[in-house]
Amino acid sequence: MSSYLGSAAEQVVLLSDRGPVRFTSVGDRLVAQTQSGSVTALLDGIATAARYPVTWLSPSTSAADGLAMRQGLFDGQTARLGYSAQVVLVDEQDFQRYYFDAGVNIIWSAWHGIEDEIPVRYDAHRPLASLASYTRVNQAMADRVAEVAAEHAVVAVQDYQFMLAPAMIRARRPNLRIVQFSHIPFASTASLDRLPPAITNALVTGMLGADLLGFQRAEWAHRFLRHCHRAGLDVDHEQGWVRQCGRRTWVRCYPVPVDVVALAGRSSSPEVLRWAARTEAADRVARIVRVDRLDPAKNALRGFQAYALLLRRRPELARDVRFVACLIPSRECVPDYQRYAARVRQVVDDINDRYPAAVTVYYGNDQDRAFGVLRGYDVLLINPVADGMNLVALEGPVLNTKDGVVVVSDTAGAADLLRGGAVSLAQPRNVEATAAALETALGLSAAERAARGRRLTAALGRLTTADWLDQQIEDAVAASAGAAPSCPPPTVQ
Repeated sequence: MSSYLGSAAEQVVLLSDRGPVRFTSVGDRLVAQTQSGSVTALLDGIATAARYPVTWLSPSTSAADGLAMRQGLFDGQTARLGYSAQVVLVDEQDFQRYYFDAGVNIIWSAWHGIEDEIPVRYDAHRPLASLASYTRVNQAMADRVAEVAAEHAVVAVQDYQFMLAPAMIRARRPNLRIVQFSHIPFASTASLDRLPPAITNALVTGMLGADLLGFQRAEWAHRFLRHCHRAGLDVDHEQGWVRQCGRRTWVRCYPVPVDVVALAGRSSSPEVLRWAARTEAADRVARIVRVDRLDPAKNALRGFQAYALLLRRRPELARDVRFVACLIPSRECVPDYQRYAARVRQVVDDINDRYPAAVTVYYGNDQDRAFGVLRGYDVLLINPVADGMNLVALEGPVLNTKDGVVVVSDTAGAADLLRGGAVSLAQPRNVEATAAALETALGLSAAERAARGRRLTAALGRLTTADWLDQQIEDAVAASAGAAPSCPPPTVQ
């Protein structure tokens, strides 16, 4: 690692939509509560083990958080966390519009290409007005960065909620080193063309305030470069950079890893083993498993429809195969998500009416249960319409004890890492293609399952969570000094 990483005088400032801790009022006391979420858990593990000072910023609308900040209670969490966590107070209405109106109904929908399920909504007469609250929250975060960042800090901006922040931070503190990492895909040309250019240009210009942009996979990086080229910017596709206003922003790929050692230890915990035994004891049949949020991008509906199609074509499988799903409710206050969840439940009910007990669905966010179910899958179905990474696709092979087979969409960020070990699904929107992939996975011989499992284990063991952020920090420092990042330019497989 670089001398930068070993210097106690330096600092990393993390920005994410959800921080590691929040305070709630219990009677006359303020009580700290740990926050959950895949990105939160990833960053917490990295920040806890970091060899450099970390300050983690996230927005909040909570009066309890505001009081805790004024009383210094967040500072009191530093010893327990191993780093500094702070909240940036923002207006409640602004936060709701930042998260839902801009974050979900514009960016999440278009960037995942799910406009058919989550229609993109914006003010056609004043497109940038649709980003007004999003802009204010991003500006509040950038202003706090300007206040807390040391002279030579690296600012690590996480995900789509803060696409405007890099340019805002650059305007306030031009000498900071800035990396922005996208945990979601970058939008296709077709989806971008459906948006007003003013919205797309604002978001991309914001991202280009960074020294370094990180994506999960090469395809997403090249989509970004192609869009910048179409927009008339100076782009070097081979070297992987974009020049705007005399500054170069480098574009690289840093696939999010899983902590194999920690997962292996967690897989033998009593609660995980209890769920594994409960699932296995239900009946001695093959199991198709999925663990997902109930989000149209994850494509659970077509997954169940594919299973129903497979049973209609091969009714004998109703005796030999069960579908077990752990579904985490998502954005339940959004009507489009409510309707999607209702459609999923209806399909599950229809399958069970025709083939009793063919599908078992557990609703709720219970990680022990999910890990227990993942231990015993014969087939793990990962069929998103689009996905930044999909950590379940990486966690499953680590947790599984049965030489289970992974079926994964080519449009998932994990597809590149799992290539050669998983059964590839080229058309996740095609129910027949998904049914065929399930049938292929169920029909593999024991020897082929074992061989695929070995390839997946080898691929996943090459990455560590600590190196993931350290590499980005090193590359951001190099880029800010005018040098090329050590990470090679993205190459589409």
